[in-house]
Amino acid sequence: MNLKWPTVKKLLHLAFWIIITMIFLYDRRYLILKAGLGHFAECTVVRLALIISLSYFHIFYLIPKYFSARKYAAYFALLLLSIAAYVGLQSLYDFYLYGEVLSWRTYKSFRASVPFNLLTTAWYLAVTVAFKLSIDWYEQRQQLKHLQEELKREASIVITSHKDTDYIFLKSGTKKIKTPLDSIYYIRGLKDYSIIYTTEGKIIVKGSLKIVEELFPPKHFVRAHKSYMVANSKIKHLQGNKLVLINNETIPIGRSYRHLLAS
Repeated sequence: MNLKWPTVKKLLHLAFWIIITMIFLYDRRYLILKAGLGHFAECTVVRLALIISLSYFHIFYLIPKYFSARKYAAYFALLLLSIAAYVGLQSLYDFYLYGEVLSWRTYKSFRASVPFNLLTTAWYLAVTVAFKLSIDWYEQRQQLKHLQEELKREASIVITSHKDTDYIFLKSGTKKIKTPLDSIYYIRGLKDYSIIYTTEGKIIVKGSLKIVEELFPPKHFVRAHKSYMVANSKIKHLQGNKLVLINNETIPIGRSYRHLLAS
């Protein structure tokens, strides 16, 4: 049975949290003695729900929105606030039920429990970030492999470029395709091939991005990255280190190309 990648990714997340739960149960086995077996399940569910919520808020919101956009001050401020909220809710929950914070030691005051809870929280966040990076790395490798296979099947060759007109001729199989320049969103370079993304889909052409770039009129396109060339008319706005296009796709901005976009 061949499962699709989105399904596999969900199963990997499930397996990851099952493992984390087993580690959590082993590490927090003192809860059975302190909370009693009756409240053990309740304590476990509440604590895991809090750490899962914090972890996904961190990797799916804080990192892409602030850390990746190099808004480090906002990122660390919001991360500390979210950790404080997590530690506070967990400790208040313990105090509400038992009058103390449950841990391998008994803490009679909230302040005394903070270092222990911060340390365990940092460990869970680090593990979830490592897991997310591993998934992303594997996903990128699979996408690259898929693109390389697609290139071998669908490779086209640029035939003619008319720099004084509003179109370019591309060869796809045995057909010569007249492609309007204003239908092109961006071009992505991939080794010895380039992928042209248009309103009608994508066209794979033979030739590096540097070679393909010379066939397009410079007034219509701008180089945004060593692997991307973007149509000026399709740029919506700049957001951190990314370009947002009118179709809401995002293109990374290379450090050495930022001055071209600023002008």
